[in-house]
Amino acid sequence: MAFRILSLSGGGYRGLYSVAILRHLEQQAGRPIGDCFDMIAGTSIGGIIAIGLALGKRADHIERVFLERGEKIFPRSESRALRLLSKLRTGPKYKNAELRSAIDDVIGRDALLGDARTRLLVPAVNMSKGQVQMFKTPHNSRLVQDKHLLAADVAMATSAAPTFFPMARIGNSNYVDGGLMANAPDLCAVHEAMQFCGQNIENVHVLSIGTTSMKFSLPNSIGRDLGALDWLKNDRLLSTVMTTQQQLVTFMIGHQLGDRYFRIDREPSTEQSSDLGLDIANENRRETLLALADASYQDIAASPRLIEFLDHRPEAPEFT
Repeated sequence: MAFRILSLSGGGYRGLYSVAILRHLEQQAGRPIGDCFDMIAGTSIGGIIAIGLALGKRADHIERVFLERGEKIFPRSESRALRLLSKLRTGPKYKNAELRSAIDDVIGRDALLGDARTRLLVPAVNMSKGQVQMFKTPHNSRLVQDKHLLAADVAMATSAAPTFFPMARIGNSNYVDGGLMANAPDLCAVHEAMQFCGQNIENVHVLSIGTTSMKFSLPNSIGRDLGALDWLKNDRLLSTVMTTQQQLVTFMIGHQLGDRYFRIDREPSTEQSSDLGLDIANENRRETLLALADASYQDIAASPRLIEFLDHRPEAPEFT
């Protein structure tokens, strides 16, 4: 029997593209989109969406929160110079109070990770221990330590992007954004299905949704002697880490799964890409992201492979 995974990439406010795609898919399926999958994985903004869906929240609700809260989470500085200088100061660029408020609206303040009705995988980086952390529902007898965690705390951990937000704290550990090592958690989710859910790779199918991925490169004209200021400009360093990791994962998993891997993403035009950023949330950017999502959905709405995902009726997971 097919084991179907929904995997959601990170990408800051560009996650509006992902949740708009999910809203279209949910309308086509005629039921909560989270109920179409055996497992949901998500990193950073994708992790926030994944947790919400696994807890039974509808995609249009999550999208509405993003639309209403985006500019409060990412308030703009007066000029590019001030925005760049803000990254060099002591402390992160943004406070996380508005992010936490939006997460509470998406997920609920009191929901626990163990309350999810779908298997869940959410990557983060534990900076106190210096290791990768995979937050999980108790879908295996060995996975019992995360089920009592507040789901909103886990969402904060996976989305605590360095330089943008403070590190998140759970218990005695500090966490940063899972996008540093698994911006596209597709491969992590396949590993989870095989190692902890007893699945053979031949049964695993992945629907992966990006965040208007762009190939990040630098022109030779800027030279080779880039310093800290140069790498921080326009989020060059973080964008390099995120995009190259994502390219590697989608390449490898495409070979492993073949036509059982279905990736929805859209590379914006050169003109559009200058209008999109990890923390740009004004009206023009919203309209661009929603338009890209509409175009992507129109391209794949009639795909038999997509319809197989939307028609899937997973068995209820047994949590320990």
